Amino acid sequence: MIVGYVALILTIFGLGALVAWRTRRQANAEELQIVQGVRRVCKLATVEVSLADYAKKTVPKSVDLPFTKEPEAYLFYAGIVSAGFDICDAQSGIVVNHAQREVRMTLPPPRILSIDIQRFETINEQSGFLNAISVEDRNRWYSEARSALEHGALAMGALDRAQIHAEELFEAFVARHGYTLVIGSGPVRRPTAAHATTNAGEAVVPK
Repeated sequence: MIVGYVALILTIFGLGALVAWRTRRQANAEELQIVQGVRRVCKLATVEVSLADYAKKTVPKSVDLPFTKEPEAYLFYAGIVSAGFDICDAQSGIVVNHAQREVRMTLPPPRILSIDIQRFETINEQSGFLNAISVEDRNRWYSEARSALEHGALAMGALDRAQIHAEELFEAFVARHGYTLVIGSGPVRRPTAAHATTNAGEAVVPK
């Protein structure tokens, strides 16, 4: 009889251990799916801002004579600025709490990921033999155009929009697994009227 009781107790403990092992294995598999899925989603969490502008550029005279003048030109440029996150390899930024069915993410600050100048041209150039627009001048204008596009995207709130867009994507993804998303130490952010409105002349496209 004692042997039977011992065998029964061992069987109960064995079944309990088997159930616990299966539960842990299922939780680990689910966590792996979530972590891998978040890394895939992070590549989509990008906002693209299309901008265009023009500026008048002048070059100081290299030969200052009375009949000469500063070379000048009108510069037109347009491009796409991408803003988002680079978190695909940040394993420590994702914590899955199976007991509370929560996925806690620590996002780095959004940043400008790329600036793609799609059009860059000068019109109405005025220069002479003694005072001409050089290759160095054009290269400097190109760099200034890149900076202007970046500043324009920042002024339009590209980083805030990237943050909101990323949170929406991550929230929808973890919800499909039955989890709630928590960003940092608080809940996900919600778009405001200012972020939901697109200004005239700009195009903001989630990538």
